[in-house]
Amino acid sequence: MSESITVRFSLHASAKQIYDAWLDSAAHTAMTGSPAKASREVGGVFTAWDNYISGKNLLLLENKKIVQSWRSSEFPEDAADSVLSIKLTERQGITEVELEHRDIPSGQGVQYQSGWIEFYANPMQKYFSAASGANTIKASKRSVAKKTGKKVAKKKPAKKAAKKAARKTVKKKVLRPAAKKKKSTAKKRGK
Repeated sequence: MSESITVRFSLHASAKQIYDAWLDSAAHTAMTGSPAKASREVGGVFTAWDNYISGKNLLLLENKKIVQSWRSSEFPEDAADSVLSIKLTERQGITEVELEHRDIPSGQGVQYQSGWIEFYANPMQKYFSAASGANTIKASKRSVAKKTGKKVAKKKPAKKAAKKAARKTVKKKVLRPAAKKKKSTAKKRGK
């Protein structure tokens, strides 16, 4: 008897970004941190995690859904391919990803459920948050500039400002008393 699992997680990325990354060899590799070969064609074959996973694209609904036949090197030889359905639902720049994985060989469902989280959901969150973090900063500066009609000045990094302030403090406290000591030493010698 086969097993089915569902994993849901949200990403700070558009459905288009996730869809495109899943079906692009270089982006899929970067997104998961392991070698992948992908296809954007129905019937196109793919591999992921250095050939641990292999399959074929069965259905592609642009930016909405990807359905793939899917098997790992741990499937019994006589086992049929499982079916992976990736549904993307975007709301206000955040996309819910729903992975429905069915027809998994008996006894393997739990390991694939934890695998989807450890080897896909977690790395994808890092990948897309890093990408969106840079875009969010640029976008917020642009939106401030649009609202105020002014150019947004670049702020000095906090470390540089702190170092500069510390240098001034050190000069005031260390150099000035030392200069006074030299004068007072000279006066004492003159007496």
